[in-house]
Amino acid sequence: MTADLDARKRALTDLTSNILVEAAAGTGKTSLMAARVAMMIASGIEPSKIAAITFTEPAASELEARIRWTIAELRAGKIPPALAKIVTQPLDAAALARLEAAAPRLDEITATTIHGFCQGIIRSHGLAAGLDPGSRVVDATVAEALFDEVLAEWLKGKLADGADEDGAIATLAKNDPLGVVERVRELAILRRDHRTASAPSPDLSSRPDRTFTDAVGAFSRWHAAGPAETGTADLIDDLERLAAFYNEALANSAFPELWRLTQPPRIEAMLPRSIDLQPYRRLAAWKSVLGAAEGQRRGDEASARYEQVSAAYRVLIGSIAQRLVHDLAAVLSEVIDAYDLRKRDAAVLDFDDLLLQARLLVCEHTEIREWLAGRYPHLLVDEFQDTDPLQAEILFFIAATTPPGRWEQAELRPGALFLVGDPKQAIYRFRGADIEAYAVAKSVIAKSTNGCLLAVTANFRSRAEVLEHVNEVFQQVLAKPGQPGFVPLTATVNPPPLPFPAAAKLTIDVPRDARAEEQREAEAEAVAALCVRLIGALTITEADGTERRLRAGDIALLAPTHTDLWRYERALEGQRIAVASQAGNALFRRQELQDILALVRALTDPLDTLAFGALMRGPLVGMSDEELLDVTAALKPDADGRRRFQLRTVADDVDHPLAREVLVKLQGLHRLAAELTPMQLLAYAIERLNLRVVMAARHGQRNARALANLDAIVELARPYGVAGLRAFALDLQRGWERKRRHPEGRVDVSGDSVEIVTMHSAKGLEWPVVITVNSSTRFKPQDQFVYRQSDDTIHWIVGGIEPPDLAAARSEEEFREARQRERLWYVATTRARDLLVIPDLPGASSRSWSRVMDLGQKRLSELLTDMLPASEVSSADALVNEQTDAIFKAERERIVAASEPILWDRPSDRDPDRSADTIDSFVVDITSDGQRIVGAGALRGTILHKLMEELLNGELSDSEDEAILRAGELLDQLQAVVDDDAIERRPDPAEMGRTALGTLRLEELAPFISRLVPEIPLWAATPPRYLAGRADAAWVDDDRIALVIDWKSDVNPDATAQGAHAAQLRDYLNVTNAERGAVVYMSAGHVSWIEP
Repeated sequence: MTADLDARKRALTDLTSNILVEAAAGTGKTSLMAARVAMMIASGIEPSKIAAITFTEPAASELEARIRWTIAELRAGKIPPALAKIVTQPLDAAALARLEAAAPRLDEITATTIHGFCQGIIRSHGLAAGLDPGSRVVDATVAEALFDEVLAEWLKGKLADGADEDGAIATLAKNDPLGVVERVRELAILRRDHRTASAPSPDLSSRPDRTFTDAVGAFSRWHAAGPAETGTADLIDDLERLAAFYNEALANSAFPELWRLTQPPRIEAMLPRSIDLQPYRRLAAWKSVLGAAEGQRRGDEASARYEQVSAAYRVLIGSIAQRLVHDLAAVLSEVIDAYDLRKRDAAVLDFDDLLLQARLLVCEHTEIREWLAGRYPHLLVDEFQDTDPLQAEILFFIAATTPPGRWEQAELRPGALFLVGDPKQAIYRFRGADIEAYAVAKSVIAKSTNGCLLAVTANFRSRAEVLEHVNEVFQQVLAKPGQPGFVPLTATVNPPPLPFPAAAKLTIDVPRDARAEEQREAEAEAVAALCVRLIGALTITEADGTERRLRAGDIALLAPTHTDLWRYERALEGQRIAVASQAGNALFRRQELQDILALVRALTDPLDTLAFGALMRGPLVGMSDEELLDVTAALKPDADGRRRFQLRTVADDVDHPLAREVLVKLQGLHRLAAELTPMQLLAYAIERLNLRVVMAARHGQRNARALANLDAIVELARPYGVAGLRAFALDLQRGWERKRRHPEGRVDVSGDSVEIVTMHSAKGLEWPVVITVNSSTRFKPQDQFVYRQSDDTIHWIVGGIEPPDLAAARSEEEFREARQRERLWYVATTRARDLLVIPDLPGASSRSWSRVMDLGQKRLSELLTDMLPASEVSSADALVNEQTDAIFKAERERIVAASEPILWDRPSDRDPDRSADTIDSFVVDITSDGQRIVGAGALRGTILHKLMEELLNGELSDSEDEAILRAGELLDQLQAVVDDDAIERRPDPAEMGRTALGTLRLEELAPFISRLVPEIPLWAATPPRYLAGRADAAWVDDDRIALVIDWKSDVNPDATAQGAHAAQLRDYLNVTNAERGAVVYMSAGHVSWIEP
């Protein structure tokens, strides 16, 4: 029996109260929610009236599956673990009957994410918000691309000829040309993400410039009136130079002048890489000059005077920065409006729109709120500590009896809300989650007449030793101001003991003055060595009581940030341990991206010899410099006498077999570039060049990460369907040069791979062994643009200076961040099931994650693995390949004998008018390389076929002038894929246009011409023979093909050719069961009728 049984019982059986359950780590929140849903249905509540909301799609899927399983167990007369001691015997007949009746309708339960829930509201009532009913939701990748496109167009307009040269954007572009785009984009994103935030304008009428110059003057006069100190005199000289720069500076508050004021002359008193002033440190010098007592007095006075100067200076710079951001934010409102307009025109919504529009519908349309209250009378919400005020407002409005003025004042319907959360695990402030909103919601529930607060603390995950350490470490930490309070976890599992403590430390032996990189390197090596020792040696116990040896997949390395995680991956791979990293954020530093960048640049610009050379000599192709030089030396000189090996080189001139093969493939891909989206082209190039095979071979048994990154790069190309390949190449280049942070591809987790996961991503997961790593990483430095949550305002920190009012707010923000970091450690340490290992880094910085709080390493024992038995995992090197050539040959013969061959017959392959590689040369098939049309006859035939297709489907009228003009256009389009013969003996557009029209007007075809359907694909299967072809035209009568027509452009075909044409058509007649067919010789105007 668990200590919290009464609380669990009420959570599952009290269906009329509004309940907030604070469920600590490992207490089975998902099972608890699933069991409540089952009990609700058993009591007679319809499945369609229940909405179960979580905050990730996997969690929603897991919850839905758990609900189905729980109900299935109850229907079978079994008691699920979550209902043990609560439902002590099978349900009564009435409850079982309700479960049976509801079982076929369980898919009526709305189990979704909060964004999915809001999308459903918009889908049903979007017209009330003025939304297109067909609006679709785009993911973050597409939304970011759309926003960047709007921002780029707006910037071009602001910098175009005739634009305001003294405007904010023009000023930044002139004075900071390399940084203007990133600076403007950063502020624009902040404005987009915080729609209601403002950038208040400072009161410059107080003239902080005069305050500063007066303070400098007072300091100078004070120093001149008494004994001098040389260093202070030099400091005052520098300050007077600074004061001269700012003298009456704010008389003109135009943006260009204010921007100039952020670039003051540098003085020695300024901090490195900042325009802020250093602290005053001349007390020892004053004592040296005047003696201890007088020097102390004079030094203290100088320090006070200097602090007045420094404070006035910070106020001045802060005022300037705030006026700049006010003006700039006002201008950037145009970008936000343009982005919203672009989304409306494209009928798309981003994730923020889902919440904003749903809130508009729920809170400002009474009839919609009432409909939703009737549609979803019961709302269950998991992970409620991760909500933001907007989400809470939507939920509480729906649950209210009547529309409240504010959601905090809602009177709730009985049983409307069942909220589950753990404020100790509130770690998503960067996503907008607000623990204050949780606290407000908790108070609303507590004050409600039908409200109830419950706490469940029985942990079903971890050993008692792990929980004892967690309780000891976090008892005081989570009980101090700014934290939600702490309730100790109680253990319910009691597996056999380990040969060492289940909570232990791993001391990293590095000098105390070691840099963070050195500490990470040493920690990575120590952790990798520990993993080697644990895998196959440590015995763990499963939930069903069975024992087994530890596998690599049972170990997780949890990191607070993404920084330098490649060091841990490299150390593990050096020990021949596979890695499944979910935390890598260095896609643009990976070799895979550099390889693809060279490929994309080469396909974008055939004259980019640098990219072409990098591709050919890089690991994707692997040619040596000597081989490339030999290939180049063997080429014919260009007109300028130089030999160039590039994408435009004639493949037949290249003797090197590998170089020629790759060149042919690249040329085919280049020809496809104009017809395919970058994503399609890149995906096809990967297959055509066998890049997956190349990368798999390069990385051996540890290739999963490289292959996942390849997929991630393909996904990067998805938003460039309109912008094109060149824009994608430029963006890849910029990202690579700037080492842009971007998540790597997700590697499928397996039992053979150690997982590396960020602590944020680890929430809700568990592993037998957890090792915290990378805690020597320092906290992220503050951004130049700051959003202040307390008053919903935006500020700009210029030159590293925080004005006094903003410094106080930043201190408040830092306080909240510090409390969240403590909660993040709580999340990390409660992921461990059997063994928790916390490295001890004695030399870690005071601003690093290791120093967020005392993790109790001093009380922990050192992890000693001497007591472990030998590993039972065999090394990959010990595996012997017993397969011989004879065995392989015999196996191959058995496979061939057991496999029925597939023989493809493609009649079109034998038609010179319809090359297999140019079935439709005007809509390029990605299964081809876009190979050339050989001969003027084939070119003429291709165009005649296209003209007939357009005449029959109505794209082209039967006007002779239009037909001739279209023939010329098609001829020009095909110039890039024809050979020299077709160019030299270029077909006549006038002749082709007249020939097509003459064919259309043949008397023998007149009865059928109006009902002919062009370009009919045909397939037939008569194993082992399979036919695939395309009929030029067919007459469809009563849903069946009655006549098949084949156009032929031959001028004077001989008997053999005519026989082949007839045989091809008979194949099509057999496939379609058509009564007859016709071979139409277009040049001669002759129709040859063919019977099956």
